[in-house]
Amino acid sequence: MTREVPALFAAGISGILVGVALVATGSIVEAAGPITIAFIRYLIGALLLLPFALRTSWIRVPLTDFLPLALLGIFQFAVLIMLLNFSVIYIEVGLAVLIFATLPLLTMTIAILLGREAFTSRKLIGITLTIVGVGFAVGATAFSENIGADGWLGISAAFLSALSGAVCSIFYGPYLKRYPTLQISTLAMLASVIFLCGLAVTEGMLTTLPHFTLHVWLVLLFIGFASAVGYFCWLYGLSHTLPSNVTVFLGLSPISAALFGALFINQPLTWQDATGTVLVVSGLVVSLWRRRAPPQALPILPPQ
Repeated sequence: MTREVPALFAAGISGILVGVALVATGSIVEAAGPITIAFIRYLIGALLLLPFALRTSWIRVPLTDFLPLALLGIFQFAVLIMLLNFSVIYIEVGLAVLIFATLPLLTMTIAILLGREAFTSRKLIGITLTIVGVGFAVGATAFSENIGADGWLGISAAFLSALSGAVCSIFYGPYLKRYPTLQISTLAMLASVIFLCGLAVTEGMLTTLPHFTLHVWLVLLFIGFASAVGYFCWLYGLSHTLPSNVTVFLGLSPISAALFGALFINQPLTWQDATGTVLVVSGLVVSLWRRRAPPQALPILPPQ
């Protein structure tokens, strides 16, 4: 219980940084390309984590564990991001964010089916409130256009992106018990960097890289730093509390994106943002609230 409080705090930081990085990425995506940005941000993140990881007691990882960890890193970063980026080609960004917000619900469902979590109506209500809160925050853009035939392709991609994140969040568990969090963070992120490298080259990274301005590089450094801190916090949370308790904090990402956008790119805040914030915070409180155990009565000693 003592470690669960900092784990939930770390999960909150991770959820906030997801939204902040989303806004920062959107500001340079036309100059760099989504796959190139993903490759560079995770390369920076892995390089930032590596010195700290090497200072910890590094445990030898056998091939039977290394391959699953590499796959988790590839799906957590590369596949998840590519599916999400693919989805916004066919549907509005707000709708993609709303679908992705079902990740905590998917996590809880899969964890219950696998017997790793117990079902509680309280947590279901809390997660549902966070999803409704995200719906309010992105409602203006989520349903601004009719969904055509290709729209269902985008919806499917956004759903598979959320499903990928849910599955990875659950299956990290055994490895977080065997190896230090920093070690897993670095190995998984490096695996995704290797996977993304070839894709970034085909996207044209080698031709666009020399034309990056100082502004683009500063934003990439910031996103890389946010990725390193956010992913470490994510895994730290997963190592000390239930996966659904960690993923529910993703509801903070559209809220932090709205606040960050208002501060740095003059994006106006709306009453929907305020309503969404209240609902998300309420959902977090309901989902994570626990009754305190009643104090035990002292035994009555017989008279001496």
